[in-house]
Amino acid sequence: MTKSNCNIKYAFLIMIISFMSCEGGTTFTKTIYNNSDESMDITVFTNLNDSRTHTIPAQSETQIYFSDRIGFFVDETYTCLDEIDSIQVIMTNGKTLDLDIMDDSNWINSSKDGRNSREDCEFSFDNDDLN
Repeated sequence: MTKSNCNIKYAFLIMIISFMSCEGGTTFTKTIYNNSDESMDITVFTNLNDSRTHTIPAQSETQIYFSDRIGFFVDETYTCLDEIDSIQVIMTNGKTLDLDIMDDSNWINSSKDGRNSREDCEFSFDNDDLN
């Protein structure tokens, strides 16, 4: 292979990598803040037929969902539950969470627009939200 062919291949490779890195997209996170004295098991079922179970100890936080979607951006109709099909919550000591986790108004959404957008959603509860 000649030096000029090698240089052309490297230039082409650099151009492809540069083009791919300019695509942009959106990172999605969902975090539960357990500010209560009880631990919880939470199973998240997504719209992609995926499920994950997390144990969230008392007085702690856990990210229950993460997705980085290249080339995808949301509009003003986005809600924190768009990627979620359902959520199962089991509290310790037989308690129940009175705050509806499937009610979007109980989530706080922090958005960042731009080429590398973010949709960070938070759900928090404390002892007063348990029965």
